[in-house]
Amino acid sequence: MNLIGSFFMARLGIVLYHGIDSGADLKEYGRLADEGGFESLWVTERYFHEETFSMLGFLAAATRDIKLGLGVANPYTRHPALLAMACATLDRISGGRFLLGLGRSDRSLIQDRMGIPYGSPLSTLEATVSTLRGLLSGEGGGNARLAISPAQEKPPIYLAAIGPRALRLAGTVADGVLLNAYTPTAYVRYAVNEVRRAAEEAGRDPRSVDIACMLTTRLTDDAESIWPSLKQRIVRLLAEPQVGEILLEKGGFDQSILAPVRASDKSDDGKYAATLISDDMVESFYLVGSEERCKERIVEYREAGVDLPLLLPRLEDYARVAGTLGD
Repeated sequence: MNLIGSFFMARLGIVLYHGIDSGADLKEYGRLADEGGFESLWVTERYFHEETFSMLGFLAAATRDIKLGLGVANPYTRHPALLAMACATLDRISGGRFLLGLGRSDRSLIQDRMGIPYGSPLSTLEATVSTLRGLLSGEGGGNARLAISPAQEKPPIYLAAIGPRALRLAGTVADGVLLNAYTPTAYVRYAVNEVRRAAEEAGRDPRSVDIACMLTTRLTDDAESIWPSLKQRIVRLLAEPQVGEILLEKGGFDQSILAPVRASDKSDDGKYAATLISDDMVESFYLVGSEERCKERIVEYREAGVDLPLLLPRLEDYARVAGTLGD
């Protein structure tokens, strides 16, 4: 079977970025995904932008068949009881199409900016998954019990993960893992191994954990012209504590650039740091190039172990990506 034939037989999702201007626009984005042959449409959660559950409720009414994913909520800004209420409601009104993505967010946002105690994030995530499962199954969680039930017997819960502990937690307790955007295939192979091994150690079928990965997509026939801006985004990514270390190490890149990259990020807004980002890194961190090249890269991610690639285009490119890379 040729590359294009195998491409269209596999699962594929798309992600809706923030910046929605109107209900009419949101309805059109949902229609494009629903009719484009995508298995799922995911909505990103970014605080102080659009409220995600509101958009998913709108999309549940505006779409027919496509699964609707949240990528991702956290258990700090929404109590597990509220998360369970929202999950059950969305699953009911969508006819069993809802997928929940959970992540730990980060201390600087949750505690420093929003004033919510952060505590131990992985323990909080693990406890939240257990509480949600109890509430959504009708068994209850603590002294609480939902008065409504989801349409699905067990709405899937995906955990966002990048480091080894979070990956192992996903393999132990979650239905799926949601790998971070901007991840090279070499890192993906490492992450998949961590998830599968943890699942097996927990007595689960390793293949039962769905591996989803957001792929930052730039569909263009002139990729090199946008590389400067892409390199600046990689600089900001590598400047994040712990994220830079693991992506460079597991991605197979020179870790010695990390210190000067971070120094430049603070001193000159990353201008010098961008010169340290190689063209090979751009190719590895992004899905960038022509239609043919993007499809080749999606196949590479599948071969690295991704079950569900999730295309993440800029909002202004969403329609073209959905029409070109969809079924």
